[in-house]
Amino acid sequence: MPQLTKQFAIIEKLKSLVKKSTRPFRRRGENMAISEDIARKIQKNSYDQSHAKVKDAVTPPYKSIAEQLQVEDEQIFRGAIFNLANIALTTEKYAREIIVVMEKALEQEQRTPDQQEYIKNRIAAVKAAHGYK
Repeated sequence: MPQLTKQFAIIEKLKSLVKKSTRPFRRRGENMAISEDIARKIQKNSYDQSHAKVKDAVTPPYKSIAEQLQVEDEQIFRGAIFNLANIALTTEKYAREIIVVMEKALEQEQRTPDQQEYIKNRIAAVKAAHGYK
């Protein structure tokens, strides 16, 4: 029997050491409850979101990528054309608008012949995929 109590004493000692050592790493109190300030913030955010108007205008995802066509860096430019073409290939909803954006980029004077050829190939791929002429 004394050996059994020694084992339990060791276990209790280990439990207390672990409990003491993890205390600085906890962000909440002993009962793992949130503070009153945090509860108020959560309630306020929830109330604000429930009374917020639904956004009825959505910016198409290609608009932010199209801005990258103005950059002179070759890699960024090619990446933007590649991403625009992929969006147009997968989303027919934006395909015509993206083709117009890429054609405008093709008409810019600072484009090298290599860049122009790349744009033409990507436009042709999008048009072929969606059956445009």
